[in-house]
Amino acid sequence: METTLSVIKADTGGFVGHTEVHPEMVRVAKERVCEAVDAGLVIDGQVNRVGDDLALILTHQHGANSERVHGFAWEVFKATTEVATRLGMYGAGQDLLADAFSGNLRGMGPGYAEMPSSNGRANRSSCFWPTRPSPAPSTFPCRGCSPIPSPPSVS
Repeated sequence: METTLSVIKADTGGFVGHTEVHPEMVRVAKERVCEAVDAGLVIDGQVNRVGDDLALILTHQHGANSERVHGFAWEVFKATTEVATRLGMYGAGQDLLADAFSGNLRGMGPGYAEMPSSNGRANRSSCFWPTRPSPAPSTFPCRGCSPIPSPPSVS
């Protein structure tokens, strides 16, 4: 069965300008991800941040551009926007460019990358999400890196 890694990020409000995500926003996002794992929507999930961007790292079996997964991420970002608005955070909801979810996140503001895998084994992955990238800072962490081959699968 195909497993998809989805990394979805959005700026839904900055704590101290563009430098941080408020801990309550992170807590709300983590609670929602835990609920999605418990409900079977995603296999596993992690919440992270860079600057004022909140990132959801999700594994699931719904494929790339899944309406269910993208809709879930949209709802998480709407919930963190509500927290940011209540707390008076800078730029609350600034990456949410639409009022309502329309099936997938394309053109709606949040950035995302998805990688399906159907080889039936774990794949090593690294995620880099600089908050205001240009080519040099984005590629610098990869300079000198070489992929470590996975051990052969045992039949």
